[in-house]
Amino acid sequence: MEKIPSSGPQWRVLQNKQTRFAKDPYGRHRQQARLESGRTRRSQICNPYMQEPLEKYRDVQQSPLLVMIISDLHPHTIVEEPGFVQFFQSIRYDCPSANVILSELQNLFLKTTGFVQDQLERVRYVTLTCEAWKTTASKTYMTTSCHLIDDGWTQKSLVLETTPLPEAYKPSNVVVQLLRIAKNWRIENKIKVVVTNVDRMEKEMEKCGWEHIACFANSLDVVFKVTLILSSDWRELVQRCCDIAEYFSQNVEAQSQLKEAQSKRHLSSYNLVECKADKWISSLQILERIEVQREAISEVLINVSKVDLLLSEHEHNNINKAILCLRAFQCVVRAKTAKQYSLLSDIIPQVEEIKKKLTELQQSQNEFAKELAQRFDCHFGNIIENDWLTLSTALDLRYRDIVLSEKEKTTHIKNKIICELDGDQEVLFRQPELFRQPELFRRPELFRRPELFRRPELFRQPDSLEEALNRYLKKVMLPRHWDPLAVWNFPKDDDLDLSEVARKYLTVVSTAVPGDIAYDMEKAKRVAGRRSSLYPEHLNMMLFLNGNSSYLREQRSCFSHNLLEKLKI
Repeated sequence: MEKIPSSGPQWRVLQNKQTRFAKDPYGRHRQQARLESGRTRRSQICNPYMQEPLEKYRDVQQSPLLVMIISDLHPHTIVEEPGFVQFFQSIRYDCPSANVILSELQNLFLKTTGFVQDQLERVRYVTLTCEAWKTTASKTYMTTSCHLIDDGWTQKSLVLETTPLPEAYKPSNVVVQLLRIAKNWRIENKIKVVVTNVDRMEKEMEKCGWEHIACFANSLDVVFKVTLILSSDWRELVQRCCDIAEYFSQNVEAQSQLKEAQSKRHLSSYNLVECKADKWISSLQILERIEVQREAISEVLINVSKVDLLLSEHEHNNINKAILCLRAFQCVVRAKTAKQYSLLSDIIPQVEEIKKKLTELQQSQNEFAKELAQRFDCHFGNIIENDWLTLSTALDLRYRDIVLSEKEKTTHIKNKIICELDGDQEVLFRQPELFRQPELFRRPELFRRPELFRRPELFRQPDSLEEALNRYLKKVMLPRHWDPLAVWNFPKDDDLDLSEVARKYLTVVSTAVPGDIAYDMEKAKRVAGRRSSLYPEHLNMMLFLNGNSSYLREQRSCFSHNLLEKLKI
């Protein structure tokens, strides 16, 4: 046997162990002390340097709690809900009070406001988008966002304000709010275009000197709605499908029988949700689900004696025809759902692609495609005449040749761009203060050559401007999935003038709401419900913080990277 030492360090360690064992032979006091402090053996192995189980009080701005409240649009009083408090107690964390959360949200709101103002001061052109929406209590609000391209040619979208509108609001009410917002953020002279989902805004916008662009997602809904209004047969068919969905959504017994019928036939467990036939994407969802589950639905309707809701074979054939037409819309806009906002230059290619698909469907004797194509041509027939649409498409290297296929149109576009280039030089000559504000007008070659202001004859002549445009027209087209802004990020000195014109037209977006909400009904409903749950007095602050989450990502207070990815709902 190994001899036990009677002196030295090993002997002292053994003596200390024996003394502790004599005082607490079962180690109960030590075990209880570790449990109270959180320093169990398992916690020591997993977190050997942790001094406390969790800090009693954390910086709330660094807490994932604040991230969750902003990203999911929760009211700040959620921290006082009994279930929420019980959850925090279970993880040994002292949850801040609602007043502390509100105070931190207000502080973050002020910081974010300064960041947004700084971003707006750095650019020359901005585009406003205005979304009018209703809460579940039928109160109308207007959310105004601003879109710009920064020095690195990165598209940025910033929420400015959310303001209430009268119940029976008019276009003039919207314009009054937009003018007030533009003045408060000091961007009156930077706005050229406003994109809205409000109808009949053209005259009011023209009074302000702004170009009005209708939201493309809303325009597709208008085309679908008008088609149903002018075609009674198709309107009745879609309405019958909505009636079926409404019956199943309100009848619990019918729902349970439908699930059993779905399980028997190995079908996906789709729910039939009540909806209105005023949007093409919600109507497409209902039509698809009814057609996939036609046998299961027919069985349940017969069992519950609701034979008046049964659809005939002819009606099912028409449903398939309507589905094919609406899928033409879906296929075209599907690529834009992943992006927050798509550019204005995407509209003309999308319109041409939808026309092509509808023409193919008409050749297969699809009556609904004929009705839809007529209304589509009426709504988008003169789209090529809009200079903002054609010039933005021409300056997007993915779609340039689409609008330059006709000689007359090519000449008009080239002359318009040359006029824009001449206009930029005239602005520089007449406004010398721009030479002292390079952040307002990014023309580095002009600031390096002040003699251009003293000698206006040294400004580029039309021949040199046309040469720059011709160099662009000779460039190879980009694939459609590439970033069109990257082409203009590092222009040569001779192309700087043209890059500023491109910045002006590529700043404009095509929809008043983000694409992932405009073309995704599930997400749109989720966002609408969360908006309605907020307190009216805090609605502007919460939507402002949620929409400007890019600023929160840039904060040096270290949020978890995984949680930051959830900031955009």
